Amino acid sequence: MADLFPDAQNSFKSKLQSAVPRLASSNIFIGTSSWKYEGWCGLIYDEQRYHYRGKFAEIRFERDSLTEYAEMFNTVCVDAAYYQFPSAKYLSGLVEKVPGDFLFTFKVTDDITLKKFTNLPRFGIKAGKPNENFLNADLFINAFLQPCEPFRNNVGLLMFEFT
Repeated sequence: MADLFPDAQNSFKSKLQSAVPRLASSNIFIGTSSWKYEGWCGLIYDEQRYHYRGKFAEIRFERDSLTEYAEMFNTVCVDAAYYQFPSAKYLSGLVEKVPGDFLFTFKVTDDITLKKFTNLPRFGIKAGKPNENFLNADLFINAFLQPCEPFRNNVGLLMFEFT
């Protein structure tokens, strides 16, 4: 569709890029639930940025798309934190790719928000069992908040997702 209406796409992108900082000055932040969507090439992302030797380079996209995303938006939700506790190294890698005033929303790890683990292979031996750490405040503080502490200026929201 972007190919059919290139002027409309450029106009939208341009207007959004000028509105985002203005809205942020009123504490209104515009972003999405993630940033790693190759389908956004041509809409949000310049596909040519991710081409290498005539092909789309997934590794390049994985590495650089957050930086390009932050050229348009000033916040994003990090779903990865839902699946495992965020490490300081991971958080540092995110923060290094965005401007200093960029805000991240993190979904709190399902090790804290699930009352019972679903019967999915990713849960291994915990699958189908009650979660002994459901709403465990000490685990939340030690394993989730502490790694976030050095990056607190970039943490906009912590989201608890319950099933």
